[in-house]
Amino acid sequence: MTEKKGFPAVMNEIYFIKTIDNSRWVPPPNPREPRFQVRMILAAGLLLAMGLLFAGERFKSREYGYQIERLEREKAALVEAGRKLRLEEASLADPLRIDSIARRDLGMTSLSAQQIFTDRASASEATVLASQHPLRTAPPPSRNIAAALP
Repeated sequence: MTEKKGFPAVMNEIYFIKTIDNSRWVPPPNPREPRFQVRMILAAGLLLAMGLLFAGERFKSREYGYQIERLEREKAALVEAGRKLRLEEASLADPLRIDSIARRDLGMTSLSAQQIFTDRASASEATVLASQHPLRTAPPPSRNIAAALP
């Protein structure tokens, strides 16, 4: 392009626009392309399986957390119920309470000395019994609960 004084620049070159149609062009087949696609599909499948496994394990861990929390609440309630039952058992097994109920509600009285019978033999009688029956053992002493009450 040349420019003269006072005149605008004049174009000396001519440009033509030619459209190129590549729609009929088909690239040559690549023998590695199917293997590459299979590898990519397998990699994507493996990645998806790992993601699902991770999500499943995370879901299970949360479920286990909720289950542990629920079981701990149940354990605390059972421990409290056990404590109450032990306290109730101790109050029900109180000998003074049993004695007062026996005297008041059932009309029981204390035993006199003549009413108490024991099957305990004296030491001399036990020796005689042991010499007569060497294979037998002496009978166990009986437990008279009524004698223990005032």
